[in-house]
Amino acid sequence: MHDNKLNRKSPNHGLQVFEKMISGLFLGEVTRNALLSLVDQRLLFGGRSSDIVNKSYTFDTAYMSEIVADESDDLSTVRTVLESTLDIPTTTLLDRKIVKNVCVMIGTRGVRLSAAAMAAVLLARPEMLKNSIHVGIDGSMYQFYPGFEKDLYDVSRVFLGDDFVDNRLKLSLAKDGSGVGAAIVAMTVDRDRH
Repeated sequence: MHDNKLNRKSPNHGLQVFEKMISGLFLGEVTRNALLSLVDQRLLFGGRSSDIVNKSYTFDTAYMSEIVADESDDLSTVRTVLESTLDIPTTTLLDRKIVKNVCVMIGTRGVRLSAAAMAAVLLARPEMLKNSIHVGIDGSMYQFYPGFEKDLYDVSRVFLGDDFVDNRLKLSLAKDGSGVGAAIVAMTVDRDRH
């Protein structure tokens, strides 16, 4: 539902739909839509929002990372993000717990979808699974979202097995991965032409 709304309102409607479900560029907006749905049902913030939260793309994915990382008893970082940064009227501890749970659920879904996509590519080439594989990952979710890398390894075990993940899979940050990937494709095409 929230993915469909984001896709419907995006300038590239119908394109890169999977990316919109896993990318740091979009997950803050998915979260914002989920939170507004709870506000509309009067399940969050007493049914109140703010002009900031009502505007598209104002809930940055970096806020998700801050919120998920908050382990304080009163969720003080969550309070700061909501009340000071997003101008939500006074929040209750229950409000803050709900917001954290929404962020965790959307982030966890992003990890699971990322693991499924990576595993699908590897399983399409089963001969590759006999060797060690190094996967370079680009993106703010992998780089900044708390526990993303660990969770990606954990979820990958479901698809690829403990032995492969523990002994032959290496994940690492690949800065500007899309640019490097484009260069490799161009080099391969040029090589194949000659």
